[in-house]
Amino acid sequence: MYNKEQKNDENFWISYADLMAGLLFVFILVVGAIVIKYIYTQNTLEKEKAALNSSEEAKSKLFYELAKAKNLYETTKSELDKTSKDLKEKEEKLSLNLTEIEKLKALLLEYELNIKDEKDKNEKLSTELLDKTNMISLKDEELTLLADKLLVQTQIHQKMVEEFDVAKLKIKNLTGIKLNVIAKLREKLGKSINVDEKSGAIKFSSNILFDQNEYKLKEESKKELSNALKKYLTTLLGDKDIKKYIESITIEGHTNSDGTYLSNLALSQQRAHAVMQFLYESNIIDRKLLSTYVNSSGRSSSDLILDKNGVEDKDASRRIEIKFTIKNEEAIKELQNFLGEKK
Repeated sequence: MYNKEQKNDENFWISYADLMAGLLFVFILVVGAIVIKYIYTQNTLEKEKAALNSSEEAKSKLFYELAKAKNLYETTKSELDKTSKDLKEKEEKLSLNLTEIEKLKALLLEYELNIKDEKDKNEKLSTELLDKTNMISLKDEELTLLADKLLVQTQIHQKMVEEFDVAKLKIKNLTGIKLNVIAKLREKLGKSINVDEKSGAIKFSSNILFDQNEYKLKEESKKELSNALKKYLTTLLGDKDIKKYIESITIEGHTNSDGTYLSNLALSQQRAHAVMQFLYESNIIDRKLLSTYVNSSGRSSSDLILDKNGVEDKDASRRIEIKFTIKNEEAIKELQNFLGEKK
């Protein structure tokens, strides 16, 4: 760009120098012609002077030539003045043109700088656009990967939801089975034995079954205990549709908080074992079923019964409790807690 401008300047000054040289050459030619004419006229005048002395006719002719020469001189001078004026006007115009050229050069330089700035900006914007395009391309790839992962997770979630619904349905079915068993127990036992409506357990007060701090069954309690156990176990193990869901039947011995934990543990175990032994020896139910499903356990004072004020009910806490569990009941309880359901 700048080389082009420099070349234009050189061409301008060369043209200017040629113009001035031409004008100078014309001026020299004119001056030379005037000088030559003047010399020639002077020579002619000298000759005519000589001839004038000899002749009036020559004198008149001499005056004529002088007038003619003077006229030529005046004309030539006028032409020279005009030429000089024209040269001056052209020089002034040329000066004006130089000023305009300098302005144009300044404008051209400013334009070139603006072009350069715009080019730099365009290059910068192109670079940024390329970076953004690459980033968008990467984002598109990330979005594609995320979409794939989301699809996989959605499929996994859908499968989990389906499995969850199946498990929930199973829990409801099993819970319904337990409620059905409890309903049958209450129907069989009637009002003579209270069946817990939630757990299906039956309870016997230790005051009825045993003397204070003893674990030998009272004779007068055995008949009532035998009737209740027979109905309870027959309902659970005599019905095939119910028995297939029964996991175990537990005879639990419980004490109140009087005494030490270990002494109460031993007493509760002995009482539970006494009931288990009575059940086994009385042939109320097939011994094979007993050995398969029924067990005994002492709980000491770990599961006290509290009144409505949260105070231990010592008489109610001293008890024998017989309860059953259905298969997978613990897992069901955990799932029910997870689902926020109440038994």
